[in-house]
Amino acid sequence: MKDIAILDFGSGKITFAVGINSVDSSFVVKNFASVEYSGYYNGQWVSKDDLQDDVQRAISQSGFDFRQKTLFVVVPSEFTQIKTSGMYSDFGKRREITSSLLMQIHNKAEGIKPGGYTTLCSSAIEYVIDGNRHILDPIGEVGNSIYANMSYVFCKDTFINDVHSIALRLGFKEVKYIDGIWAIGSQLIDKRARINGAVLIDVGYASTTFALVKGDGLKYKKDKPFGIGFMIDGLANALGVDYEVAQDMMSQIILNIECDETSVYQYRIGMRNYECRSKDINKYLHSLISAELVNFVHQCIREVEEAEGMETSVMSQNSLGSINLMTEYYLTGGGLCALRGGPQFFARSIEQELDVLVGNTAGWDKPYYSSLFAAMEIAAKMKKKSTLLEKLFG
Repeated sequence: MKDIAILDFGSGKITFAVGINSVDSSFVVKNFASVEYSGYYNGQWVSKDDLQDDVQRAISQSGFDFRQKTLFVVVPSEFTQIKTSGMYSDFGKRREITSSLLMQIHNKAEGIKPGGYTTLCSSAIEYVIDGNRHILDPIGEVGNSIYANMSYVFCKDTFINDVHSIALRLGFKEVKYIDGIWAIGSQLIDKRARINGAVLIDVGYASTTFALVKGDGLKYKKDKPFGIGFMIDGLANALGVDYEVAQDMMSQIILNIECDETSVYQYRIGMRNYECRSKDINKYLHSLISAELVNFVHQCIREVEEAEGMETSVMSQNSLGSINLMTEYYLTGGGLCALRGGPQFFARSIEQELDVLVGNTAGWDKPYYSSLFAAMEIAAKMKKKSTLLEKLFG
């Protein structure tokens, strides 16, 4: 078993970890460090000049010795875009569907790559055999034709160029890239839920992503520059205190309770203690989350419904489900999940049952590590050197 080195760019922290495959998609973590950095905003580094020092700091603090020369990088959603495309193949006769045949189908859509982007992965939302058999895994099936509803994830070349040069300067020989949202959706959400269509909401420090996970791919994705860092900053401005003071107060806040008139949160400035009404703080955060995140989710749902309403061809209609009463909703990331009562308040606000999504490694099963360990699962599969996997994962 080989070590797997993962570098995960969050919107507020860079995390570096080295793990080795254990059992049941679990890992033993050998090296780990997470450091704060300036992050990114709207798909651009806030401080590109400091990026190499930030990455080096994370790797150094982990105690990594560079014996593992391949680095797997988790690409943030703000640096990616997705496209979907339908591919139809008529065999002319009944034949068995093999992995090599599926590779040919994947190759057909390479022309849809946008300029300035590199393909990260291709995956199937669903396959349709002979126009009526909808299936997610067609290998071994027999038919006269196959339609593939494909999803492609592309990464900005600027991100790859920036990170690749840093990785080589630090001593890595090879760099591979994994889309974080796609990894979370495909590895941590149950197949049954993915077939029906699952909503994934990742709220981080300064960025939020809404994605519709379908089959093995992403059918829809949208990003918003908002997270817990914006909540802290807004609270600091409302109270007239420094950011660090408001950040400390966050540990006291419970979002999903009704506060009475006597309940208070405390904060400290210098040597003096201060109090503010819990009811007022919760009301402010409720309003901010509703305005920024709840409205964002509702907007994304409307866009998905409008797009699917325009799909009229038999092949483009996905019989395996859409956003409906059966859709399962998942929340992850280090934003709302870091606030006590945050997931519960958010679920009530969007009027949906909501599961908090975490990785499969005991002791590391926290929502802010979901992309790290989902990507580690993908990296472990890539190391198997399967021909089809190499094509799917780039």
